[in-house]
Amino acid sequence: MSALGCVVLGTAAVPASAAPPTGRLTGEGWVLSTTDTSKNYSPTFVGNGYLAARVPAAGEGYGSRPIVTQSELAGFYAHPAGQNEQRASLPSWTTLGFGRSGGVYGTGSWSCAFDQLCPAAYGKISGGAFVETSHSGSTVGGYLAGLNTNGRPTVGGTDVIEIRDAPAGKATLAVRYGNASGSPQTIHLGVNGTLQQLTVPSLSSWDDWGVVTVPVTLNAGANTLEVTVAQGDEARVNVDYLALYPDGGQRPTRIAPDTVGTTSDYEQSLDLRTGVLSTSFDWTSPAGDRTSFTYEVNANRADGHLGTVSVKAVPHWSGTATVVDEFDGRGLNHASTSDPRVDGRTATLSQTVVSDGKLVTAGLNSVLRVDDKTVPTEAIAAPGDGSAGQSASFPVHAGQAYRITKYVGVASSVDTDRSLKAASPQRAAADTASRAAKGGYRHALARNDGAWARLWRSGISVPGDATTTARIHASMFYLLASMRAGVTWSASPGGLSSDGYAGHVFWDMETWMYPALLAQFPDIAVGANTYRQKLLPGAEADAAKLSTPTQPIKGAKFPWESALSGTEQTPPCCTTGKSEIHINSDVALAQWQYYETSGDKAWLRDKAWPVLRDIADYWATRAVPDPAGGYDINDVMGPDEYHDNVNNSATTNAGAQASLRIATRAAGILGRTADPAWSKVADGLEIPVDATANIHPEFEGYNGQTVKQADVTLLQYPWGVPMSPGLAQNDLDYYKQRTDPNGPSMTDAIAAINSAALGSPGCTVYTYLRNSADPFLAAPFNQWYETRNGGAFTFTTGEGGYLQEFLYGFTGLRWGTDEITINPFLPPQLPGVDITGVKWHGRTFDLSVGQQATKLTLRSGPPLPVRLAGGGVRKVTPGKALQTPTRHPAGDATQCP
Repeated sequence: MSALGCVVLGTAAVPASAAPPTGRLTGEGWVLSTTDTSKNYSPTFVGNGYLAARVPAAGEGYGSRPIVTQSELAGFYAHPAGQNEQRASLPSWTTLGFGRSGGVYGTGSWSCAFDQLCPAAYGKISGGAFVETSHSGSTVGGYLAGLNTNGRPTVGGTDVIEIRDAPAGKATLAVRYGNASGSPQTIHLGVNGTLQQLTVPSLSSWDDWGVVTVPVTLNAGANTLEVTVAQGDEARVNVDYLALYPDGGQRPTRIAPDTVGTTSDYEQSLDLRTGVLSTSFDWTSPAGDRTSFTYEVNANRADGHLGTVSVKAVPHWSGTATVVDEFDGRGLNHASTSDPRVDGRTATLSQTVVSDGKLVTAGLNSVLRVDDKTVPTEAIAAPGDGSAGQSASFPVHAGQAYRITKYVGVASSVDTDRSLKAASPQRAAADTASRAAKGGYRHALARNDGAWARLWRSGISVPGDATTTARIHASMFYLLASMRAGVTWSASPGGLSSDGYAGHVFWDMETWMYPALLAQFPDIAVGANTYRQKLLPGAEADAAKLSTPTQPIKGAKFPWESALSGTEQTPPCCTTGKSEIHINSDVALAQWQYYETSGDKAWLRDKAWPVLRDIADYWATRAVPDPAGGYDINDVMGPDEYHDNVNNSATTNAGAQASLRIATRAAGILGRTADPAWSKVADGLEIPVDATANIHPEFEGYNGQTVKQADVTLLQYPWGVPMSPGLAQNDLDYYKQRTDPNGPSMTDAIAAINSAALGSPGCTVYTYLRNSADPFLAAPFNQWYETRNGGAFTFTTGEGGYLQEFLYGFTGLRWGTDEITINPFLPPQLPGVDITGVKWHGRTFDLSVGQQATKLTLRSGPPLPVRLAGGGVRKVTPGKALQTPTRHPAGDATQCP
């Protein structure tokens, strides 16, 4: 079960390291790198907010270890038969190989010898299967998983292993498997294309492994083994290895190596300033040819529809080289491909991708260039898995460098940043790729670098602390890699890193990621609001379905899990779609926050008002009168997902109350008539206090049960519920002791922000800051896991929470319609926090929180009204900074554990 719903992840979830990530850090917290991917390594992703790809350690192409690498496209949703809408994945667009007949790097397929153990993790995995590492005892630490997802067989999930050097005749095939489902499970085995069903018994636990053997007949030399899920299979199985060995012989013990050829002098680095992932190494092919490679993979920030893969190859041999440009179908998920074409004269490869259910059509187009020149290509025979490719051959000389670049254009039928009438997806993709190829790689890269540089005019840093600054930069980079201005497909808890959580949009965006973008990138953040606005009819339809003769429901009920249509996409296994109705309030608050920061009354009137009105109508009709004359909201689940069917969830009630008052206030601003029921219900909703313990009980009848994640503590921030400092501190202390340490990563971020506002004593704030990051970070690229034990990755939800600690915690920044408020606080372990490029009502300003004083500087715009905590409103003008004292924790805050 997931942390935010019951969608099982579509990519492997590997546990985070218990220690902060290792790796090299250069460029003042901007460049993250590693020279060893054999351990403590999680591959990063590059993205431009529309197009993204996770890139394996190989530096290009598709990989299945330690997690499946996927290529994602905003809005690319599927509707598989019998399932809910889910985001589909493109073929991997980053494959680019170079070499000669003795071996081409980047496209060589792994194989296993007869009489060896062949780890399933090394095979050719496709169709939704993936490698996982959660259970112990596997041969190489990873194993084939994903053959059953969310209780449903992943029909088509496949792993193919090529076997070499086999003798002809009878042999034995061994399959080491895991099955703790409680009953025998079936999958299909294939030998040279002939499939048979295999039944494996149940074992005691998922950390146990069993072996079953099957007699087979082999061809001399090469043979193909296959594990796949067919119709009728239960497939709740993990597969560790397959092994072919002589009939009547002993099962082998030697494990096949995982590499094709050998690699040396390896380094991979991600430049957060430009979004370019570079991988350099020397590779010696199985035939003995050595080539020096430097790959650069980039999703272009200046042109969201453009991706580039460029390699500088220096062969240490002379002869005829082969370049392979491929769309790798192993990365394809919930989609199919058609119409692969190669125009050899222009070196252009194209392919159409259609998501399951024919919801969305995407066009892919790749133009290949060698040293910025066209080299004729020819089509590569398609392997039948959705792949397509082209290759070129040309003479090379030892020691000479060659620059090979593929320019990839991508467009879809649901794009929001271009006219859908102007060109088909394939035509738009072709135009993008050819235009970029004409301009050349350096021009494309320069445009990308310039676009990122403009974004990084707004930044967050901790002066003198490169490690923390790098975490901040990485967190913002992954958010920006998942959203861009003009693309109004909101982000899932994994951003555009994978199809985890089925790519569904939860409260994660409005509560965790959106505020982190809003302060400095409102033109990007507003896309999350536009997403809800354009899908309002779906939310209205879902609300209408809830009406009964005794309780008519008005307005809109936004889905707990949202995708393409805007209707509820929570799987049947979960009650969250019915119960976690606090999502409505999260949406309302985000709409209002954008108005607070922009002051755009026309936007409020034309875009946000229908959403705010419908949410208020929903709460006014969803709440029921109680005998005391107030109102109750019953049968819900708050953010704490360990407790369902509760009444008067404190956070749910607080959000409903705020939403009703926001709508009333918006009506006054716009000259609209507010429904009197909105204020009546808001005033009647109670957020009870336990007078004895002086805390807010989480819900009616709560008596100290374990809590999954931040819930009551959200009353302080972001909901701003009035309460005494003593009550607020008691809530933090009480729920800290009752929150599951294995819950999701963003909980401690809220505690840090609240504690900073309260000025909590000692090491409290700094400890929360460290606890919100250290256990969840993955090496070497500072990506967040969802929990200490793994979960969603890259968990942009946690990264958004972390960023909010700096934007709203240490500054005390709060939005208002007429002014902003600051109330800075700093623990002694941080030398300071510098924040640049904050936007409000057409102004841009910087904040520098120092140990003694905090300085606010207006960079541009009219005078900025600033309210200081406990004081009046000051007007800040350009050239004259505002200074205010920085608060510190009481007591000894230096000896922190």
